Amino acid sequence: MARDKPLTELPEALPLQRGRRVGDPGLGVSLQDIIETSRIITETASDAIITIDESSKILFANRATVNIFGYSMEEMLGAELTMLMPEYLRHLHRTGLKSYLESDKKHISWVAVEVPGLHKSGQEISLELSFGEFQKDGRHFFTGIARDVTLRKQDEKRLAALQKVTDVALAHLSLDELLPESLNRIREALNVDTVAILLLRTEGDELVAWGAQGLQEEVEAGVRIPVGRGFAGRVLAQCRPIIIEDVSQADVYNPLLREKGIKSLLGVPLVVEGRAIGVLHVGTLEFAHFTEDDVRLLQLAADRIALAIENARLYQVEKIARAEAEDANRAKDEFLTILSHELRTPLTPIIGWVQMMQTGILPNTEFNQALSVISRNAHSLKRLINDLLDMSAIVSGKMRIDETLLSLADVLSESVDTMRPYAREATVDLQLEIADGASALIIKGDRSRLSQIFCNLLHNAIKFSPAGGYVQVSCEAQDSAAIVCIADQGEGIPAEFLPYVFERFRQADGSRTRAYGGLGLGLALVKSFVQAHGGTIDAVSKGAGKGSEFVVKLPREAVPTGENGKKEAKLDLEKNAKRARVLIVEDQPDTLEMLATHFQTRGYEALPCSSAAEAIQIADREPFDILISDIAMPDMDGMELIRTLRQKKGLEGIPAIALTGYASEKDAETAIAAGFNTHLAKPIEPTRLSATVERLLNSCQSRERKY
Repeated sequence: MARDKPLTELPEALPLQRGRRVGDPGLGVSLQDIIETSRIITETASDAIITIDESSKILFANRATVNIFGYSMEEMLGAELTMLMPEYLRHLHRTGLKSYLESDKKHISWVAVEVPGLHKSGQEISLELSFGEFQKDGRHFFTGIARDVTLRKQDEKRLAALQKVTDVALAHLSLDELLPESLNRIREALNVDTVAILLLRTEGDELVAWGAQGLQEEVEAGVRIPVGRGFAGRVLAQCRPIIIEDVSQADVYNPLLREKGIKSLLGVPLVVEGRAIGVLHVGTLEFAHFTEDDVRLLQLAADRIALAIENARLYQVEKIARAEAEDANRAKDEFLTILSHELRTPLTPIIGWVQMMQTGILPNTEFNQALSVISRNAHSLKRLINDLLDMSAIVSGKMRIDETLLSLADVLSESVDTMRPYAREATVDLQLEIADGASALIIKGDRSRLSQIFCNLLHNAIKFSPAGGYVQVSCEAQDSAAIVCIADQGEGIPAEFLPYVFERFRQADGSRTRAYGGLGLGLALVKSFVQAHGGTIDAVSKGAGKGSEFVVKLPREAVPTGENGKKEAKLDLEKNAKRARVLIVEDQPDTLEMLATHFQTRGYEALPCSSAAEAIQIADREPFDILISDIAMPDMDGMELIRTLRQKKGLEGIPAIALTGYASEKDAETAIAAGFNTHLAKPIEPTRLSATVERLLNSCQSRERKY
């Protein structure tokens, strides 16, 4: 077939400026120079430059055309341009060219149009095509410039896929939704057969398969990869991408990779704020050569997925925290409702009986009954207030434990004796059994807190026991521990509530129709006190109506010898060899009168004062043996009072008790730091106050004898 010669001439009338033509001597450049320059440009250009005639025959092609399409120059020159097009575009090209030659109507844009081309190998390539037309001797010629944008289109596709991964990562806050979508996008972008995500366990020692496409068996089998072992383990340990071109020759920990026929692998770490949290890896069923672009794309995707996983984790943490806060708010509201009820309930009989006594409508024969009811309900109020204060101290981390060596059997016996009146009133038999060897048990602890533990447990056991039932208390010794069991035949604990029995404000029945009162704090306090003593407590119940058993386990101490091993001597609260003088400072007249009367009936000489200023005046003119002072008072408070007294000669070491309604641990520490010897919270039983006074006086006398 005869071929036209390549074009080496330009049209004669190619305008340049103001009517001048190419080759015009006035330009200083010859036509031959311009033709040579044009030849150099076309031969060195990286884009394909092709000229065809009106029959679509290729008349000229530069060197880049050979590189882009794979045909030799000899194969292209004289051939039809359609050889460089996919089959489905050839008819469209012929029809469009014919239509243009007949009507001058373009069927496509001639500037930067994207069209597919066909490589000699049969693979389609992406082209960006611009072309123009010139005429000579009545014939049409077309010159086109084709740029291979295949790599750019692949990058755009990958970036689009990466953007989709980003969109998915930002749109979903659930891992169950995030992972499948993200893995699908990565699989499409990298044209791989498998993709999997493994996340690091909280313990930090193993990777666990969380999601996969094409390798779902890894997730179903719950595959775990030790950090540093195999392919994924090394990716995490080294925190860098790893490529395996031939899996059969590599050290892989997971046998599924070979069983699935995976030939090549690429893995990258999932990193959040410099911390590796997992591995993302892809695989192919044919041998593949992963490029730097592949690594970069997969790492970008991994970074986005890692961020999304972290966001999902934070979202879940926030969701749980929000739910807990909502539960706490509900519990608080329920608690305040219950607290209001529990405070009003004992106040009602107190106010009622007092009013009847004051108005004289109550017969004298009923006075003892009235006083018994008032006393019982006042103690109930005191218990509620103390529980609240104790819980506040525990929550704020300010609970104080004053440890001494003491006999557990003694504390337990005292607690049982304390609760016997309540048990008798409820017609419940309270039984105490101390096993052989347990009577000599010595533990280190706070006597008042231990008594609180046992009294709270006994109170619950009695409260939930039926009339005529019994509560069994037992104490036994083990090698390194003391065991106290308190069992009842009462209501029992439902199995579904048993895990929550020691949580504060939690009650098996918190409804308005509940049969038993309380704030739901008692057992929470018990557990906190037991743990503060280094012990444990467990609750056991076979279910509702089958009773319950609480087992307290406390560490025991070696039995001391000598004087320290003797049983603690009990104070005789009624005995007072010397008529001691008590300076009492209280701005509330009713409380002041009650305290003065109490100490006078116990054989003390009371010096009542209604203000700190009055107390200072009395101290200046009269001796006294011990001070009992309120804290919150007008003009001068108890803190300033004790500081003033401590500066007076002879009063530097006078025993002093702060008796106040400010009952937190911080209040106690502040009072002692100001100069008081001890801090007692209102309300307090007068007998306990007397015991404290005796103890301080005896301690003071012991020091005087010693020195």
